[in-house]
Amino acid sequence: MLQKVMLSSMSAERRHSPSANLRGCALAAALAGTLALGGCFSPSAAPEASFSERTAEPTGVRMPKFSSPDLPETPVPTTSKEADKRGPCDTDDTTLAACLPLTTALAPLGPGETLVGTADGALSVVSPGKPSRKVAQLGSSAKQILASPSVVEDRQVFVLRENDTVARVTLFGEASPADVREMPELSEPGILGIHFDPNRSGHFINKLLMGDPGIEFKQFCHGPENMPALATAVLDGIPQLVQWSGGLIEPLGGVDLDNSIGGCAVIADRAIIAIPGAEKVVSLPIGAEHTGPSSSWRITGTPETLVDGEFGQISHVVAVPAKDGFEVWGATTNKNAGGTVSESDERVVRLPNNGAAGGSPD
Repeated sequence: MLQKVMLSSMSAERRHSPSANLRGCALAAALAGTLALGGCFSPSAAPEASFSERTAEPTGVRMPKFSSPDLPETPVPTTSKEADKRGPCDTDDTTLAACLPLTTALAPLGPGETLVGTADGALSVVSPGKPSRKVAQLGSSAKQILASPSVVEDRQVFVLRENDTVARVTLFGEASPADVREMPELSEPGILGIHFDPNRSGHFINKLLMGDPGIEFKQFCHGPENMPALATAVLDGIPQLVQWSGGLIEPLGGVDLDNSIGGCAVIADRAIIAIPGAEKVVSLPIGAEHTGPSSSWRITGTPETLVDGEFGQISHVVAVPAKDGFEVWGATTNKNAGGTVSESDERVVRLPNNGAAGGSPD
């Protein structure tokens, strides 16, 4: 069933709490103000209503098309188990990092490289064939890591912490710690997610606030440039892939996501969705009639199961540039599942893609 929820706007100086019904559940949302990442803040002239917007402009403008013939070949992993004499924390072509604290967030950095947040408040770089490398200690664990649209060049990510604060993190060489800069203008109690909105002068980072406990927000995931952001959420108790655009939360519906939903990633015409409760990761075909911020995503086919129990509970997924397109990487959260935990948990793993991760965003 298709549901739409209109979210109204508010100025930074005045706040109200009217709500709109979603099957009887009230939704209060906020996106507040305008912030240039250079540090200049000027309040927007948004009309008075129930949400506000704060924006910040990262240094990058767009995610470039990826092509790098010099990357080494990486085998497509399988989930078959081969007996060996390695220790539980050793890595291979499938297990890229192991024996981590509980993972809380994941974001791509570039070809063959991702950034993982863990419950101890650390950020660590993970790449094949190398030990995970801690680059920052945030003080509070990362709830979301949002890569800059030009992260391959500027090495910047934006981190939403569990304590409702936001920081910009810039990574340097392997011997240097990351630079962490606080963004107090974006920090506010109740912030659920951060995402990018494109406009004529670049991309702006926005935040989403909701006050209704009946709506459980999970994760933003971005697709091709200038398309509305997608997200995972639980609405009226139903896990769903939703579109966020122009003050609307629009459930796409049409797919059984068991009783849970985790993070998501968008690769060309596919949404990769983690379903931790079912120990699955699915690839869902999506499309749009036209491109642009006013467009609407739709589900165009049936989901394909990429993982079904092989790694336990996977809650975070990302699309990582590779030689022939993109790979899907995931992070497990088995320590949070309440069952038997492997000695190697938590892990960052390269998932079988069965052809679902080919192609690159525009």
